[in-house]
Amino acid sequence: MVGGAGGGTDEPDWSLNQALAQIQQLMNSLAALQNTVHQQSAIIQQLQNQGPPVASGTVPHGPKMATPPIYDGSMATCEGFINSCRLYMSAKPQEFPTLQIKVTWVLGFMQTGMAQMFRDHFLKYMVTPEFQVQYEQSSEPDQIELLYCNIYKVFGDPNKQAMAIQEVTMIKQGSKSAEEHVQLFKQSYMQSGYGETAGIHEFKRSLNLLLLDKCMAVPELPATLEKWYELVIRLDHQWRQAVAERRTFAAQGSSGTAPVNRPQQMPWRPLAQPAQRDPNTMQVDWNRGPIQCYNCSQTGHMARSCLNPWQQQTHLVSAWNRGMDVDRDELWRMVTGGGNQVGGGGAHINEVPVATPAATATAAQPPVIPYNPQGFQFSQ
Repeated sequence: MVGGAGGGTDEPDWSLNQALAQIQQLMNSLAALQNTVHQQSAIIQQLQNQGPPVASGTVPHGPKMATPPIYDGSMATCEGFINSCRLYMSAKPQEFPTLQIKVTWVLGFMQTGMAQMFRDHFLKYMVTPEFQVQYEQSSEPDQIELLYCNIYKVFGDPNKQAMAIQEVTMIKQGSKSAEEHVQLFKQSYMQSGYGETAGIHEFKRSLNLLLLDKCMAVPELPATLEKWYELVIRLDHQWRQAVAERRTFAAQGSSGTAPVNRPQQMPWRPLAQPAQRDPNTMQVDWNRGPIQCYNCSQTGHMARSCLNPWQQQTHLVSAWNRGMDVDRDELWRMVTGGGNQVGGGGAHINEVPVATPAATATAAQPPVIPYNPQGFQFSQ
């Protein structure tokens, strides 16, 4: 650089080459920074597209599901048990990664009855080469279905359609409501293979007669089975509602008018007059003692009604022979029931009526009352 006033010259501090090198270095640093910014922007965009990160050590859980019930080998619950296992595995597939886990999980619910024997035999079968060939090397998309087929072959209904047809033809409504009866009929009808016309016929047959009469009184009868279900349920609801309202109204009517305690008016009756006694009443035999049987010497009955007629003639004859005239008159009166008196002597002994033992026993026997104790009666 040339100086002015001093007349001298000063040398520059840096050369042109050094300046160019420094400028180039700054440009390279700027390019590197721009490249870093582009890389960071790409990473941020990638992280935004991935969503929130999953915490380490946690496994995603499916919806809460009820486990299948314990199976005992019953034919009625076989299909329900298999469907419960299918439903649980489809809701939580992450818990069943291998066929071995699926099989052991299903067998774990077969704990009682014949199902337990099936489980024990199948556990032995799992260690054989046949299991490897038939299950693990099978072309079945879901190999656990092979186990379900084996379970159904052993415990399922071999002729489910025939059983359903029998249930459809035998079912009756009885005391069940229309909703309950329709649900039971649907279960059997869907498995019977019946057409809709046959289903309508069997459904009408299964209804109570009063409900069927109300259905047949409808101006336009339904043409489909579903419409029959709706009609029966509607009429049953109407009938039950009418019965409930009738009871409610009856209860309100009885509670609304409280009974008033009024004295009951008895019908007028004339006062009973005491019976007039006959002043001329005869007092007969007040000094005479109680009557005595000359047959058995017991008081309270006469000889003609004695329960021991086979001794009657002997006692009468002996009493007649040893008695006086007064005694014989009394004996005659008590035997014959008459009031005539007879004199002493043996002439009247032939007039004493002596009945045969069989006839007297028949006439003198009291009525027999059968023994009938209270309580439980056991008879062959």
